[in-house]
Amino acid sequence: MHIVRKLHWLPLILILTACATQSPAPTSNPIVSDNKSEAPKKEKKTYLDPAQIDTTRFLQPPPDEATSKREIEHMLTLQQNRTPEQAKRSVEDLEQSIFRFADVMGDKFKKDNLPKTAKLFETLYNTESALNKQGKEKWNRVRPPLADARIKPVAKYSSSGSYPSGHATFAYLSAIVLAEIVPEKREQIFQRAIEFGNNRVIGGVHYPSDIDAGRHLATMIAALIQQNPAYQSDYAEARSELRAVLGLK
Repeated sequence: MHIVRKLHWLPLILILTACATQSPAPTSNPIVSDNKSEAPKKEKKTYLDPAQIDTTRFLQPPPDEATSKREIEHMLTLQQNRTPEQAKRSVEDLEQSIFRFADVMGDKFKKDNLPKTAKLFETLYNTESALNKQGKEKWNRVRPPLADARIKPVAKYSSSGSYPSGHATFAYLSAIVLAEIVPEKREQIFQRAIEFGNNRVIGGVHYPSDIDAGRHLATMIAALIQQNPAYQSDYAEARSELRAVLGLK
């Protein structure tokens, strides 16, 4: 069952505008940690610098209160019909790792076998995480369980804003890149990304519109990173490694 609405691709003019207005992106930037200790902040490599692009300029704001209430009612229906297996999958998909796609990619799709692939997708995670914070902080949309006590989440969630969904952004960004590397499994990869995003709604921690916004943000990021030499290099190495491990020419 599809929960999120059909993806409407961002108009090309928005992508071109974003590309034209940003300076060449560095390959790394500091990411603020949630750790309250005095330990020095660790620099995490990214493919885009959030200081050079405001992604909220190209995202629709969260829905109004009336629409949010309708989304809550839809989530309550999903909650009532949620199976133990769906709840389990929702909890398991809390992990934002490309290797959650192993059920599509096969037994050889493991981190130990694919260090270059792991590096590429860890950097993609760092990138989307830095950028999705812009919308979360700007709109600070209240999470469904905090907006309506009838929502009983099974999955964990942070205190950050609900919109856009970071998990959905990671899932769709990963799917776009992974499907480029292994187009033979394109349909299955995107179906898994859809499930990954939907599991945040089924789990009670995101509105369906949060997932839609994550899909849009992922599409934007996927377009913008194409011009980054660091991404191009990491992608080429990961593609060669992954296709060899999977036995694909």
